[in-house]
Amino acid sequence: MKTVKWDLDLNPEQLATQKGWAFFCIQGDSGPLLCGYTPNLAKRLSLILKKAEEENNYRQMSLQARSLQYEIFSQAMQALLRHKVYCLQNQPAFQSKILPWENYCYLALDAYRFPFVSMQSYTDDDWLYIGPWRSRFMLADVMDSLSRILKIPFCETGTFPCHKLDSQVCKGYCLALQEGLSQKAKPDLGKLQTLLEEAFTHPDNGILELVAKERDNYFNDLEFAKADLLNDEVEILKKYREWLEFLIASKSIALDGPDFSVEGGMLRTCNLDGKLYEFTRPAPSFRPNEKLALNLQDVDEAWIVYQHLKTNQGSIYVSRDQ
Repeated sequence: MKTVKWDLDLNPEQLATQKGWAFFCIQGDSGPLLCGYTPNLAKRLSLILKKAEEENNYRQMSLQARSLQYEIFSQAMQALLRHKVYCLQNQPAFQSKILPWENYCYLALDAYRFPFVSMQSYTDDDWLYIGPWRSRFMLADVMDSLSRILKIPFCETGTFPCHKLDSQVCKGYCLALQEGLSQKAKPDLGKLQTLLEEAFTHPDNGILELVAKERDNYFNDLEFAKADLLNDEVEILKKYREWLEFLIASKSIALDGPDFSVEGGMLRTCNLDGKLYEFTRPAPSFRPNEKLALNLQDVDEAWIVYQHLKTNQGSIYVSRDQ
């Protein structure tokens, strides 16, 4: 591993010009303080240094830091295994205080509660949860895109109805929550629940293909400006589908291999440098409304496991009805 002196004037861009996944460890006088893995060491270190100016745990860790050790690997799984084993052996002092996933969020669906579709930090209520998602901005873009295509709720104010009903960009499902309307006049919230689940929980619902076809039609008709407007939307929906397929498959992944074993989508054991390591943890339990939800602290590891197996063993197929 390479070692460099740690200080607040450290220039991350001068480190690790070699491409690949990095395992890193920040060391103090009494031992390791924090370790992690990342595809972009410079970006991760820049974030740590920035947070050291703003948040107490990062500040205390940075003040105690004396050196940075890092090693670059060609594959994410190699960096992850090094990280898991190192944490098992050393238990860095700030590992449980500095959480890379603290800003991740869940998509929450419930046709019978305003705002019907929302972002939430935890899964402690009775909504239908999907996630977690690393980027709230990306998730907001998906919610906005699907709301425009299907005219489903994307409520951006705390009150209802809002201007979107007047401009006919939604069908006013919020009116069903108002008192005074007859049952016949109220929108069908059961229909909305079906629509929300079809739009957000089924990767093969055809919406991506619909938008891509519209984009291609604009391009073929030489309406390049309109085609360009849909390019970003197509890419966002592709990313959403890819992550959703991962969430659907992850909990069912199990493997016993020569280098590592997987249970419930998470590493259970690994052989590293000729030694067997076991990663014990309490068996997670999920309610029916958390079928497509992983624990916040598990999602980064589960994604690397999923991607590694998908790349090296072909596609991971899970039926729509699982």
